[in-house]
Amino acid sequence: MRRPSLRCALALPLLSLPFACGPRHAGAASPGEEGDAPTTKVVTTTRETPTGTVTETRTTTTRWVEPAEPADRAEDPLPSDALVRYNVQRLNDYRKQAGVGALKYDASLSAFALEGSVQLSKDHQAHAHFRAKAEGAAALGTRSAENQGDWNGVPKLADDPLENGKKQIDWMLDLMFKEGPGGGHHDNMLNARFKRVGIGLTTVAGKLYLTNDFSN
Repeated sequence: MRRPSLRCALALPLLSLPFACGPRHAGAASPGEEGDAPTTKVVTTTRETPTGTVTETRTTTTRWVEPAEPADRAEDPLPSDALVRYNVQRLNDYRKQAGVGALKYDASLSAFALEGSVQLSKDHQAHAHFRAKAEGAAALGTRSAENQGDWNGVPKLADDPLENGKKQIDWMLDLMFKEGPGGGHHDNMLNARFKRVGIGLTTVAGKLYLTNDFSN
């Protein structure tokens, strides 16, 4: 049986266009990381004028600005889908073991994540939906990240539908967690700055397509 595979976890700075693995942050200045010192750039130019050559020097300083955290709000009611509930539970099991606060289920973020899984089941391009739709998405806060499972779908692992779905989820989350610190999937799962999670699960021809979107 083919083992599920992983690509890089994707995170998007909502106020900047580049994409990166692992959490990135949005800010009001040039892209950077938390704690970066201000950077100064000096540009010298020359231009010809009727009276001769003029040299001009321009100095600009940029500083990374941490965005304000969104106001906290209550968890949305968990859906009736047992596998979505199980996915949330298992993520929070990992976080509890690491001493990190539990993620709150977010219905809007889950709708966004489900769109990602449906698209993944069709084009098999990891994070294509997130890349195209995350910028300015109302479901996302000022920092966000995405973990997706095997872009070809997780194969069937048991005959009973509920047991099968749980095993598929466990297999993918275990692979993500075993990346260890510095691995994009692992770090997204345990990032204490993420407070909310969206779960997108869809099954096509017996294969599970999984998307977990995180936000503050």
